[in-house]
Amino acid sequence: MSAEFILTFSDDSWYLGNRNDIVNKILSLSTYSKNDGDVYYLSYDEGERDYCVRLFLENCSLFIEISSHPASIEKDLISLFGWIRSQTKISICDDDGEESGW
Repeated sequence: MSAEFILTFSDDSWYLGNRNDIVNKILSLSTYSKNDGDVYYLSYDEGERDYCVRLFLENCSLFIEISSHPASIEKDLISLFGWIRSQTKISICDDDGEESGW
């Protein structure tokens, strides 16, 4: 079973103006595997499974589905979230709307 989170931006205009920078950051992650339109896949081992994480770039948020998070995936997610936090204020909540701790 996977865990689902939503990353929201306190300033939607920041997201809209920097969406391409977010995409470029995702593409630079060591666990980046592929994308299908606005869905980006992270995987630590292509032979093991299709993906560990799916990142859905939505209109004003990122929907995050994590099926597993070995150390390399966790490191890349922390890097991605840290980079975004260095630019703007965000919150990452679970599917119950509670802060996730990511």
